[in-house]
Amino acid sequence: MNMKLNALIAVVIVALVLLFSSFYVVSERQMAVVTQFERLVQTEEQAGLHMKVPFIQSVEFFDSRMQRLDVEPELFLTSEKKYLVVDYFVIWRIGDIREFYTSVQGNLSRASSLLDQLVKDSLRNEFVARTVKDVISEDRGSIMNSVTESLQTDAKRYGLDVIGVRLKRVDFSEGIRDRVFDRMRAERERVSKSLRAQGEEKAAIIRAEAMRQAQEIVAEAREKANIMRGQADAEAAKLFAEHYGQDLEFFRFWRSMQNYRNAIRADNTTFLMEPDSEFFNYFKKKDAANDHEIILSDDLLEEY
Repeated sequence: MNMKLNALIAVVIVALVLLFSSFYVVSERQMAVVTQFERLVQTEEQAGLHMKVPFIQSVEFFDSRMQRLDVEPELFLTSEKKYLVVDYFVIWRIGDIREFYTSVQGNLSRASSLLDQLVKDSLRNEFVARTVKDVISEDRGSIMNSVTESLQTDAKRYGLDVIGVRLKRVDFSEGIRDRVFDRMRAERERVSKSLRAQGEEKAAIIRAEAMRQAQEIVAEAREKANIMRGQADAEAAKLFAEHYGQDLEFFRFWRSMQNYRNAIRADNTTFLMEPDSEFFNYFKKKDAANDHEIILSDDLLEEY
């Protein structure tokens, strides 16, 4: 009786082991490869419970999510025979699990190495067709798109699906960085000198225009002043002429006083002229009414 019970228990245990060994579970983030004696039998990409032959077939699981390939920065030669340091990464995933397993035997390290070599070859072809200026300042987007399209075709033979290639940094190599910086500095200095010269030219034009306007204003003011002075002189001459005829003797006397004042200014003034000169006409003059001489004193001359 005990032997039968033990045998039944052993059969149940073997059956359970066979049952559990016949099933495997694939999660939503995985792909499965079923092999038999190291030969590919089938692949499973659908999540869920699946069956296999116990003890004869084995299951390997692979991540179906996107992977990121980061590598060390690489030197690439441009069309100008100058090296650029390029830092990049690749986003990829397993596209065809059967092709992936048969081509690289499911070895992720080998797949990454092959993918890196494909990326380098594609980038090398893109950089050698472009100048440094194109790569640094303008053409990164087209480079990434072109490399991605090329890799999507080349990587299919390894069962890989390339999502995209991104350039993190593109810089000059140490050998030419100083020379490039010197050229950039010289270019900036040339631009600054050009801008400074343009500013000085505009300043000279503004100054010349301001001087021209100032000269025009001064000339116009002088013209108006001359016109006003002429009008005033004309008015004064008119008034003088009008009043000159009213008392001719007074105006002769007044003019003589002005001449005396202008001539006798200094204390040591000396005149050499004849006594009967008309200049001394009012120094000695007989009054017509009183019939005596009038002598002009210094006080009278000062008053006039």
